[in-house]
Amino acid sequence: MYILLCAFLISPNSHSSNTKEKLPVKKSDSGNYYVSSSTDPGWSYTCTDGIEVELLSVGLKNNIPASIDIQDLEIVDRIVVEIVYKGNNPGETIEIEDADGNSYTATRVVPSGGSSSVWYYRTEMPITSSINYSNTLYASKAQSMLAYVFRRKNNGLGSSGVFTAIGGYNNIETLNIPITTDSGPRSVTVELPISELTADGRYIHIEVSAADGSFEELTETINDFPSGNCCIKVFSLSLQNVAGNIDEIEVKIDTRNKRNGQSVNGQSWVMGGAVKTDVHCSCVDFDITPPTADNLVDHIILEDISLMPKITFSDECSAVTLEAYNEYELGFESCWIDLLPNTVSNFEIDGFSLDNMHHWEYGYYQEFYDTNGIGPSKIIGRVVNNADPTSGWIIEIFFNPSVDNKSTIDFTKPYKLEGFGDYAGSNLNLTNTSSQNLEVGPVDPNGFNPIAFNVAFGGSVNGQIEMKAVLNNCVIKREVFIIREWIVSDAAGNSQVYIQRVELEYN
Repeated sequence: MYILLCAFLISPNSHSSNTKEKLPVKKSDSGNYYVSSSTDPGWSYTCTDGIEVELLSVGLKNNIPASIDIQDLEIVDRIVVEIVYKGNNPGETIEIEDADGNSYTATRVVPSGGSSSVWYYRTEMPITSSINYSNTLYASKAQSMLAYVFRRKNNGLGSSGVFTAIGGYNNIETLNIPITTDSGPRSVTVELPISELTADGRYIHIEVSAADGSFEELTETINDFPSGNCCIKVFSLSLQNVAGNIDEIEVKIDTRNKRNGQSVNGQSWVMGGAVKTDVHCSCVDFDITPPTADNLVDHIILEDISLMPKITFSDECSAVTLEAYNEYELGFESCWIDLLPNTVSNFEIDGFSLDNMHHWEYGYYQEFYDTNGIGPSKIIGRVVNNADPTSGWIIEIFFNPSVDNKSTIDFTKPYKLEGFGDYAGSNLNLTNTSSQNLEVGPVDPNGFNPIAFNVAFGGSVNGQIEMKAVLNNCVIKREVFIIREWIVSDAAGNSQVYIQRVELEYN
C-alpha cells in the first residue's frame, strides 16, 4: 500500500492600507496547485493530481469550416488538437485557430499500421473557448478534428493516455497503455477515438484486457454517425475489479475480413488520437479525512506585506480542491469558537438523524470594520456530530453590525451550511425570520466571553439550530489586521476550513 500527498500553493494577493471603507473581500484564482504531467507524448495523472481528460470531436468530411467549443475554461489546464486526412491532404502543415483568431501550426505525420494514404496533424494550443479550422483544400478528404481537454476536476480518478499514430485495415493491431497502480481492485475505463471510419456497414472489433484476466470487448458495424457527419467515434470499454498491482492495459483492434462472427469486411481506420484510460481511485471509497494544512500558523505578525506566506494543503488520497478563498483587510477581531467548561457540545441541530449534539471541530468568530466603525461579523468553520465525527457541516454565515451585543443574519450575503459524511447533500436553508440572532456578550463574572446563536432552518426537514459557546484565543486589531480564510476539499467530498490571522506592524 502506498500513500501519495498532493499539495497546492495559494499565493498572497497584494494589499492596500487599512481604510474604513466597504468591507473588501479578495478572491484568489485557482493557482498552480495541481501537478502537471511531464510525460510527452502522452500523460499520466494519479488521484493526487486531480486531472481528467475530456475528448471532444467533430466530423470534417465536406464539413469545413468547423469548430469545437470548450466549456468551463477556469479549470482547463491544457488543450491538444489533431486533425486526420485520408486519401489526400492540404500539405506539410496546416493552421488551426483559437477563439481570438490566433493561428497555430500542426505538422503532417504518417501513422504506422495497415491503413494507407492516411495523415494526421497534431498541435498544442493555449486555453481558448473554441478551436476553429477553415482550410477547405481537399475538404472531401478531411476526416475528423479531435480535442483533448485537460481539466482540474478532482473526481477521484487517475487518468493516463498515449498519443498514438497507428492505423489498420483487414488486420490486427495491438498497443499497451500504462495505468497507475492502487492499493486495491478498481474499475478502469478505456476510451479510443478512432477516425477514418466509413458508414458502409463494415465492422470494427475492439478488445481491452489486463494481466489478471480482466476482459471486455465490443463489435460494432458502422452504419451512421451520431452527429450525422463522418468520420470519428469515441469507443468506451470498462474493466471491473482490476487488481491494484496491474500497471498496463492491452488494447487490440481487429478488422480482419469475415472474422469475429461477421460476414463483412473490416473497417479501414486510423487512431492518430490518444488512447485514454480513467482509473477509479479505490482510496476515495473509504476516505473520511479532510485535507490538512501543511505549513499554516494560526496567528502571525509581519513587518511587511511582502512577507505574507504561501500556504500548502495536502491529502493522503486525492488532489486538494480550493473551494473558496477570502481575504479581509478590515479585520477588527477574530476568535476561536470553543466549548464552555464541563461541556461536550456547543452546537445543536434538531431534525436530523444521529445525535443532535455537535461541536465546532474548527470554528471562528470574525468581526470587521465598515464605513461606520465596527461593522458586520460572521461565523465560519467545521461542525461535527458528537456521535459520528465523520459527519457534520461546513458553515459560513454573515451577520449585520451588532446592537447591544446582538446581531441578525445578513441575508444579502450568501451563507453556507453544507453537509458532509452522512449529511452529504443535506444543505440547510435558513428561514428569514425575526428569531434569527447572534449574541456576543461581554466577559461574564467567571471570566468567560460567551457567544450564542439561534436560527431556524427549513426545507425537506425543518428544525432549529442553537449554539452556546465561548470565545478563546482572540486577536484584536492593533495596526493592520488581515484575516485569511480557505475552504478546501478532497475527491471524497471531505471539506475543511482554515483561518490565518495576520497582523502587520510597520516600523
